[in-house]
Amino acid sequence: MGNGRLVKIEALAAADICARFEVKKEALELVRSGMTPREFLEALMAKRQYANAIDFLAHALPAREGVWWGCLCLQHAFGNNLTAPDRAALLAAVQWVRQPTEANRAVAQAPAEASGLASSASSLAMAAALAGATGAAPISPAKAVAHAVKISATKGGAARFADTQRLFVELGTGVAEGCWSWPEDQNESSAFGRTGVMGD
Repeated sequence: MGNGRLVKIEALAAADICARFEVKKEALELVRSGMTPREFLEALMAKRQYANAIDFLAHALPAREGVWWGCLCLQHAFGNNLTAPDRAALLAAVQWVRQPTEANRAVAQAPAEASGLASSASSLAMAAALAGATGAAPISPAKAVAHAVKISATKGGAARFADTQRLFVELGTGVAEGCWSWPEDQNESSAFGRTGVMGD
């Protein structure tokens, strides 16, 4: 993991982030008074609690950065090997990240519902659709992002599962540090190019 400031995470204490969701017992046991988000992430990584680190990062990052992190993980796992519905869902999620307007949020709803939460792409479109939405939601945007990242991590098979989860946590940490930002232009082909991580 890097050692830069997690500039995209507003909370100063790991405990404040943990209060936002149901933290697994083995992860909660690592929380200490005054522990920063980075210190908690490092403790989780040291114990190889990668899934718990994914949950924590998803709830620590703002929705926009969280969805972008999920998009980068999906791109790493699947590349261009997406079904038409998943590609539509991914593009809707990316478009909302680039321009998080109410119109783009609403547009993400249909492709998200096309396959429920069955895929990483649909989960990310759902996260975008729920970000800032009013009324009761079936799932929080953060939980949808965590679900998407975990699904993407399974793509490499059981032998690489833990390593891929670790890589995705490191990528999410980079997003939290402000290292991997989304492109400002609207050229679809450059959606992942500026990260220096996902391009082939």
